[in-house]
Amino acid sequence: MTILSGCSEDNNTNPNQNVINLEDAKLSDFPLFSVTPVSINITQPTIVDNEETSFGKIDIVVPNIVSLNGIASSITSDELNLSRFDVLPGNSSTLNYETQSHVHTIVNVLDKSKELLHYTVNIEQEVIPTPSTLTVTDFKFEASKNPQLSDDVVIERRANDVNRQDIYLFVPAGTDFSNLKPTATFDAEEVFYTQDSSIPIVDVNTPYPTSEASFDFAYPKSFIIVLRDDANDRIKWVNVFVDVKNPVVIENMDISTPDVTTPGSSEYFTGITTWKNIGNHKLVFQSATTYEDKVPSSTVNFITADMKFLSSGLAPNESANINVQVNGNLPVGEYKTTAVFYTKFARHNAIDDLVETAKLKITANVTN
Repeated sequence: MTILSGCSEDNNTNPNQNVINLEDAKLSDFPLFSVTPVSINITQPTIVDNEETSFGKIDIVVPNIVSLNGIASSITSDELNLSRFDVLPGNSSTLNYETQSHVHTIVNVLDKSKELLHYTVNIEQEVIPTPSTLTVTDFKFEASKNPQLSDDVVIERRANDVNRQDIYLFVPAGTDFSNLKPTATFDAEEVFYTQDSSIPIVDVNTPYPTSEASFDFAYPKSFIIVLRDDANDRIKWVNVFVDVKNPVVIENMDISTPDVTTPGSSEYFTGITTWKNIGNHKLVFQSATTYEDKVPSSTVNFITADMKFLSSGLAPNESANINVQVNGNLPVGEYKTTAVFYTKFARHNAIDDLVETAKLKITANVTN
């Protein structure tokens, strides 16, 4: 009898049938328990020849009101085939992400000691953007960029009025206002400018140059910087004021009146000299003239003087008279005084104290 024997199909085992394809073990998402993330970014592990060569990474941003201490995952079969794989630490573990990240490991559900893939999970709170202050943080004329200046000129004063601010810079007398290059920094979402004060602020749409440029600040031009945050419906504007602190020049700073005869009435000398506005804005009267260095010393002002102004103020490069009066019936002799004149820039009272006075020495000879 011949007996034939052979192997059945059940004995033809495939040596690869128990090998896990690591591609199947990748996470598709990383939901959190009771937390809706702002964003999730998953970088998958690197797999070469079905071997993990570098960990994956999961970066999660949660609302800033969510505590980073006590966060748990909420992995379901939508993100991972839970019939074959599991995640450690699991959904029941609450972790603290305040100061560190955590590695989550994908394991074989049948043998959890067999680590397959790894994900370094980092969770941070959303950073809520802080609105800008809508401020010109700095504005100056650097000597290195303005050859006519020997020193840097910086903001000397700021004056605020609701949504408007005036910034004041003072250059030396004789500076060419028509050719100045500012260096400016801002804290604002958008910055625009205009030199036409007739344009409504909301309509100013010329972007402030991103590179440094020279501008003409000479009267009667304006220089207005508009700072906008359209997303929050905010707008502010800054008027840049550039001038000198000593805007008054007197043609003859030491004058003598014609002789005054006594006895007799007071003598009034019109246009005995002139004064000129060498600044960059209109000048108006600030306060009464005072007198010093009187000879003979007295509480009485034997000699007085007044500066004439045009009705709207004296514009740059305009001149006007200075008139002098000598009291009548003075004793014979020589009288001296120094008149101290006080002017200010029209509509800029915030800097009245910064405007320097102008002085005129006056001598009068009283004879009989």
